Amino acid sequence: MAKILMINGSLHAGGFKEQLVNQIVALIGNRAEVSILDWGNVPMYVQNQEFPAPEIVTSVRKSVQSADAIWFVTPEYNYQIPGGLKNLTDWLSRSLDETNSRAESAIHGKITTVSAASSDGGSHVRPILEDLLAFIRTNVIRENATGVAIKPNNWASGKLDFSDDDIAALNRQAETLLVQLP
Repeated sequence: MAKILMINGSLHAGGFKEQLVNQIVALIGNRAEVSILDWGNVPMYVQNQEFPAPEIVTSVRKSVQSADAIWFVTPEYNYQIPGGLKNLTDWLSRSLDETNSRAESAIHGKITTVSAASSDGGSHVRPILEDLLAFIRTNVIRENATGVAIKPNNWASGKLDFSDDDIAALNRQAETLLVQLP
């Protein structure tokens, strides 16, 4: 069975992005094996700490390497991806070969897709993250990328409401990803 690794770009427990991840996992159901990356303890990337990589970085890289696809769910902070998520992609994009900086990384060649949840549905951040993922040599599926708008009443309740259109869009994105998997 194909393996999809979810990367939640927000570490806010119970937050909107976690709710979006959970909705995606439910929509995928038993069509793939889905896991969620625990990356909260990844340290700031510092080049002279690359080799040997910290144990948590090695563990995160192994999780990424064992997945057939990576589904990123991101917030939008000031029209950008959050610093922690960018830091994670920095670690994942680094060569695994100390003697060759252009050798394969843990994320090299992986199929990736992006969803966002923000006030405007992540219309600014999704293309930025997709461009970054392309630059670090992943196979980005841009078609049917989904943004879920956080409405004013969601902020008050702390609960992300999914419209029928949101669910349909997430289903299209899931289908687009699933047909690419082994």
